Amino acid sequence: MRWIVAMQEHEAERRLWRWTWQAGLLALVPAAAALLFNAVRPEGLPLIADTNYHDEILVPCPENVREARAVALIELPPDLAGLTVIDARTAGEYLAGHIPGALSIPHRSLHSADEAFRRLLAEDLAPLRGTPGNRILVCGDEQTSSGRDFASVLLENGFEGVQFLIGGCAAWEAEGNAFERSATGASGVAVGELPADLSGLTVVDARFSRNFRRSHIPGALSVPYRMLSGPEDEKLQPIRDVPGDRVLVYGSEARSEGKDLAEVLVASGWGGARFLEGGFEAWEAAGRPVEGAAAEGAETEAQDGGGAADDAVVADGGGAP
Repeated sequence: MRWIVAMQEHEAERRLWRWTWQAGLLALVPAAAALLFNAVRPEGLPLIADTNYHDEILVPCPENVREARAVALIELPPDLAGLTVIDARTAGEYLAGHIPGALSIPHRSLHSADEAFRRLLAEDLAPLRGTPGNRILVCGDEQTSSGRDFASVLLENGFEGVQFLIGGCAAWEAEGNAFERSATGASGVAVGELPADLSGLTVVDARFSRNFRRSHIPGALSVPYRMLSGPEDEKLQPIRDVPGDRVLVYGSEARSEGKDLAEVLVASGWGGARFLEGGFEAWEAAGRPVEGAAAEGAETEAQDGGGAADDAVVADGGGAP
């Protein structure tokens, strides 16, 4: 019996060696064939020894964006004497209330992204040329970091010593300091005050495009407020000849884009423009019709289940210019 056991053990060893040898061949033969083929090619790929890593592979790392200095209210003179204050929030937020004497230069998240934005940036910075950076204070929206980000843009463009206010413009107002408000006349309107078909109104959706595609008021125009470069932006072209009192703007309740854009429109020549109180959420809560990808999905599910979908989607109607 011993010889049978010994033979079985030797067989297991032979099997292991055979598998190892086969695996080696599977790895070496293709590698050798590839090296041979590469060597005889007219334009063979360079091997490691032939590659100049310094000139062809290594590239300089980009420098990190420089951070401007953060400053607290307690560090500033009470009347901000000697400082040029820049309000980096949206134009609508500036109109709703700002530090007296502050210049409105909204921070664009795509600053310097391409030639068009570089041109806009040059226009934005023109009023500041000649002002020492250490005499500039930027305030913004703490939630979006617009003050800090725009201060960094200024720093990168030669305004050394620029500072941004910790807590943004809201911190200034919360301390009971003077806060100037522009009387633009933009007013809100409740859903219940509007005609069912929005006849005679040009409806503008001020939310981001992705939200508009998901669901919107039928016939509304998509004009993403936070992507506007200013009153002359081509996105406003569809409403250039529309009287302000025929314009209804809505956004999301939380972000208040509708109110902000209405304020900008009123201040830019669309007198009488109104915004929808409660935003798109109020429209939906009132059971008013909507359209878009989300509404179409709801319609399909209702039809598949045998239910009616008349309230989910309506054809383009009231609200179109």
